[in-house]
Amino acid sequence: MIILINDANVLIDLVKLDLVSEFASLPYELYTTDFVLNEINEEQLNEVSQIINNKLHLIVTSETADYEGISNLLVISSGLSFEDCSVWYYSKKMNGILVTGDGKLRKTARKDGIEVRGTIFILDELLRQQLISFPIARAKIRLLYELNSRLPEEALTKRIEAWRNNLHI
Repeated sequence: MIILINDANVLIDLVKLDLVSEFASLPYELYTTDFVLNEINEEQLNEVSQIINNKLHLIVTSETADYEGISNLLVISSGLSFEDCSVWYYSKKMNGILVTGDGKLRKTARKDGIEVRGTIFILDELLRQQLISFPIARAKIRLLYELNSRLPEEALTKRIEAWRNNLHI
């Protein structure tokens, strides 16, 4: 099964888009780290915690080797947080896809050979699995852009146009 290691910003996006339960229905193994959960505010954590243990598995870093691995990535990275390095580390260790909206993390992890995706990928997958409809997907991607204007506008425009014609990307 495909493993998705989720960064805080993606989980926060899904809370704001009200798509947490749909996300939990995806046919993937979903993970995040204990460090990432510490970045989420209490209200958002309440929503995310509804799917923890049922679908979103929490990686609790307890082994010295894992701390050292994360710390080593922190040393070689430029400006990434320990939390960022934790999802990068576990994506590498578990051969998973890193799901993040953090540009610096995306770039650094890709250079390290990690497959990286973002919230738009999640929306694509929700559509493919028929967990949301095309009109809902269009509304959610517009809301996502309102929440984060740094998203790639070309990707948004491309999807809105395709989804208007009920086509998958």
